[in-house]
Amino acid sequence: MDRQNWVVDGKRGKNDIQLRDKYIESGKIPFDLAISMGLKSIATDPWLMVLQHMPGLLGFKLRQIFYKKRLGKMGKGAIIDPDVEISHPRNVYLDEFSYLARRTQIYCPEGYVRIGKRCHIGGWILGHGGVDIGHCVASGGTILSVTDSHQGGYRMSGPMIPRQQRNLRYGKVVIEDDAFIGQQSIIMPGVHIGEGAVIAPFSLVLRNVPAWTVVYGNPAIKLGMRDKVKFPVPH
Repeated sequence: MDRQNWVVDGKRGKNDIQLRDKYIESGKIPFDLAISMGLKSIATDPWLMVLQHMPGLLGFKLRQIFYKKRLGKMGKGAIIDPDVEISHPRNVYLDEFSYLARRTQIYCPEGYVRIGKRCHIGGWILGHGGVDIGHCVASGGTILSVTDSHQGGYRMSGPMIPRQQRNLRYGKVVIEDDAFIGQQSIIMPGVHIGEGAVIAPFSLVLRNVPAWTVVYGNPAIKLGMRDKVKFPVPH
């Protein structure tokens, strides 16, 4: 995956962390910040809602213009369906002629999500630990680069718990060119999916999958091998 010129930042700001922690502890947001956030919401949210849900060619074009300025990268010919949700778009990189399918959710307040050329991506992606998706990949599953861990007696009930009571497990997920991630499958943090590998629908992937290998099940086990793709990556 040749993306050396893609700048990746993806660090959660101190103000964001402090605001979240303060709210979890007290249920309050500073008055001046609440006013500024409220005014911004009134000004922008109605337009964002229309943009997000608008169907047809006009909707596709408007989303291309909107996300060109907001994504870390928005490649030529990339398409974003209606009803796609992208949190913190500056940490998301979408290469040329890739397609985010309807109801895709990408949540990336820290880390990054990089999607290569000619991909078709759906499902749910958490980018906290980093997600690298190669070229010509299809995915309808859940890709997790962070999860709550029970080890050490920590809670697992999510972001409304104070940080000191959580044990977050981060792990970069890499999905190589021509891999296929079936519908409703789950890729866990730190997993490497090899070139051309196939993950059958409804599979739970806990370990690395070698190139051109077909796996299925919970946990996923080897089913067979796939023929190598005989075409180069299209430009």
